[in-house]
Amino acid sequence: MKAKRILSILLTGSMLLSLLPVSALAAAPVFDAPAQITAKKAAPLVQEADASRSTEEEASTRSSRDLDAENGTAESITIQLNAEGKPADSGDDGNWYYSADSGCQLDTGVFALQPSSEPEAESALKARLFRIGDKAELVRGTVGCETNNYGTISGGIFQGKVANFRTISGGTFQGDVNNYQTISDGTFQGKVDNDGVISGGTFQGEVYNDSTISGGTFQSELYNFRGTISGGTFQGNVTNSSGTISGGTFKEAVEVNAASGTEAKIEGGTFKKSMTLKNSDGAPIIISDGLFDGEVVAKGCYAPLSITGGLFTQAVDVSDTDPSKLSITGDYFVNEPTMPESSGIAFTSVSDQSYRTFQVPVNGGWSENGYNELYVPSGSSAQPNTITVKTNTKLLYYLADGERFPVLDSDSDSYIYQIPVQNFEKIVLVTEEPSAPPTDDPGELDPAFSSGAAALGVVLGTAGLGYITYAHVSSLYLYYALPGGFIPSTRQELANVLWTTAGKPDPVSTALYTDIPADAIEQQKAARWCVEQGLLSDHGATFGPDTTVTNARIIRAWNSLKKVPVPITN
Repeated sequence: MKAKRILSILLTGSMLLSLLPVSALAAAPVFDAPAQITAKKAAPLVQEADASRSTEEEASTRSSRDLDAENGTAESITIQLNAEGKPADSGDDGNWYYSADSGCQLDTGVFALQPSSEPEAESALKARLFRIGDKAELVRGTVGCETNNYGTISGGIFQGKVANFRTISGGTFQGDVNNYQTISDGTFQGKVDNDGVISGGTFQGEVYNDSTISGGTFQSELYNFRGTISGGTFQGNVTNSSGTISGGTFKEAVEVNAASGTEAKIEGGTFKKSMTLKNSDGAPIIISDGLFDGEVVAKGCYAPLSITGGLFTQAVDVSDTDPSKLSITGDYFVNEPTMPESSGIAFTSVSDQSYRTFQVPVNGGWSENGYNELYVPSGSSAQPNTITVKTNTKLLYYLADGERFPVLDSDSDSYIYQIPVQNFEKIVLVTEEPSAPPTDDPGELDPAFSSGAAALGVVLGTAGLGYITYAHVSSLYLYYALPGGFIPSTRQELANVLWTTAGKPDPVSTALYTDIPADAIEQQKAARWCVEQGLLSDHGATFGPDTTVTNARIIRAWNSLKKVPVPITN
């Protein structure tokens, strides 16, 4: 008895694909080298035939197959195998047939392979499955020889080579697969040569992409020649040779190697490990977006290299490039890039006056992490580099090399601002200060402040002392508490005061901050020691020495210093 409802579901999945005319499939390729080349050349013709079919004809074909399924005329067929792994009969019933000379052909229906129950019988179909027709679907069984699919494979195990001219939506493929149409799921253990679309599946062997990958998990090496990668998870090394990467997560190293005059593009994606850039023969490399969490290094870029977007969180070294062919115009770097001599490309540091973090655009959204200092390419008055930042509080204005510039009001829910960078060395974002504490709670003031309070009381009178602002009280406190009455205005000045008061102890680490001059030994030691003691924070390789500090921040650091087991001298 035919399971009509199940048949309808199975066939409807395959019916969503366009169908080739029977005449176009009369000569099925075999898997010798010439036939593979012929099939590869024929693939574009197959795709053109699909594209040219009219919408009306497609709808008519689907409706007819839907009706067949509902009426039970689309068969659910089990092919019984003998002990030798060959079909037990010829199948001359209009749905499929088998001959020893030509192999097995599935024409119409939903098929499963049933091995013989005889002892030591072959469990796999050993006859060549030279064609799964456009109205056929294979859902179960093991195929031990080559397979040409012009219909749908949604299950089964395939031990030999497979050429896919239609749809693979499931199954396990132990041999090599040549894909000319669509793979949406399945497990692929051998090499895959993709000239169609891969939107899903698990790929355990090497993949060679000349067309489109929009999804899937790739566990081994992948070579993207002139194809496009817009999604997927890549767990092995990836080589992008004159192709385009616009999305996906790359967990291992990526090499971009453009040659033969054809450009290689990175338009998006998340790159967890290093990226190496190489090009020659006039082939450009263009990076316009992406999150780069590993080092990016140019190793022989003598053709144009253009970086116009993206967020680079680790070191970037493009010194091995032709300076006349290098362009960096619109990116965000956590560390200032290493440039070739005489490149003429300058960078501007962007930070917040209170060392707060801000976000920047990447991969069509906002950076997951916030940054308290970034480097961006310097523009000019004629061609400014307009950057976008998203703060967590209102931006009042910004200082560009000490000069104050207004900002346009932003949506109060987003705090997104665009800032034109015009040959500045430093931009400081001035965000709204937090509300001052109540006037009767001036913060963590030390009892030693009593003498200062008394002095202030003489000037204002005892009654007036409770009504002065927190800023006045904290400034007076710092004046009396800090050595020599000096109140730091920057993070470096604060670090110097704390370190000097502690007796200038040597820090444990000898690493140097990249934003403090290397020959400024005392400043480097002061900053590093304060970070190691938890008095101040850093951001990896940078310290933010010129960032403004508030009185409240100075008081917290000063009080924390008293808990450090070192002698304190005022």
